Amino acid sequence: MAEAVAPVKRTRTWPFVLAGLILLIVIASMVAVLLIHNKQLADFETYAYAGPRPAAQDPTIERAVASSNPSKHVFVPLEMFTANLNERDHDRFAQVGVIIEVGDAKAGAALSAVVPPVRSEILMLLTSKGAAELLTLKGKQALAAQIVDIARKYIAPEFRNSVYAAHFSNFVIQ
Repeated sequence: MAEAVAPVKRTRTWPFVLAGLILLIVIASMVAVLLIHNKQLADFETYAYAGPRPAAQDPTIERAVASSNPSKHVFVPLEMFTANLNERDHDRFAQVGVIIEVGDAKAGAALSAVVPPVRSEILMLLTSKGAAELLTLKGKQALAAQIVDIARKYIAPEFRNSVYAAHFSNFVIQ
């Protein structure tokens, strides 16, 4: 008699292959979404931060500013302002942080070169204001517009149209 041969069991590999293909498709689609999203963020980015600058310009800072993208706006922070306010009945003061937005790195360097007179005139402006005026939104907006006018007054003439706005990083009245 012939011996009975046991049938060979075949392993079912197609579920594993199918699961692998699905996993590969999911990973590829996630990578595509991330690449598209990063491209949109890169297109959206329009600003650069030049960082704080000392009064005497450091050559390494000048090289970093010059190498930055010239089409991006630059933010030039000024040191914190602390000034007594023009109040008759109370002793009140304001602490104000100001960051000036300029068109490019060259305008930022030009503004950094004239920081002392700009700071001086902003301090004079703050001491002429009252707390009631500075506590309102319109008062703060007027102050920002006046700070832009001061920056345009002292920056080199070719960069006057490159001074866009004054932003407040801190605003405390006590």
